[in-house]
Amino acid sequence: MFGSTFLDSCASLGLAVVKTEAANGKLILPLDDFKDKKIKLVRVKGYEYDLAVRETGDGTYLALLLKCTHAEQPLTKTGNGFYCTLHGSQFAADGTVEKGPASRPLQHLPVKVENNNLMIFLDNNNRPS
Repeated sequence: MFGSTFLDSCASLGLAVVKTEAANGKLILPLDDFKDKKIKLVRVKGYEYDLAVRETGDGTYLALLLKCTHAEQPLTKTGNGFYCTLHGSQFAADGTVEKGPASRPLQHLPVKVENNNLMIFLDNNNRPS
């Protein structure tokens, strides 16, 4: 099991940041981490892009790779979505494109809830069963 460290750097945005490490292509986050905040920005050690992880309200979770689908730039969290500072693409909280030049939605990473933990699968070799 991996520990999570919360940062205060994004507290002014109402966004909790979790720094963690992956093992065998997956992350494990305790579901208790989502009690106070419904969305987390996850920074994975050695991973090029952050993840946005949120509870969808029906007991399921969504994990988005914060990588612009137009120019592969890291995205910034803004209000209810995400923004690419390079060319101005905007994405909704569910990853759909709100404004181009991006034309493809953000990549959704597979997730699985098990034993009061959320598992996020970072690569295709470790998809949930």
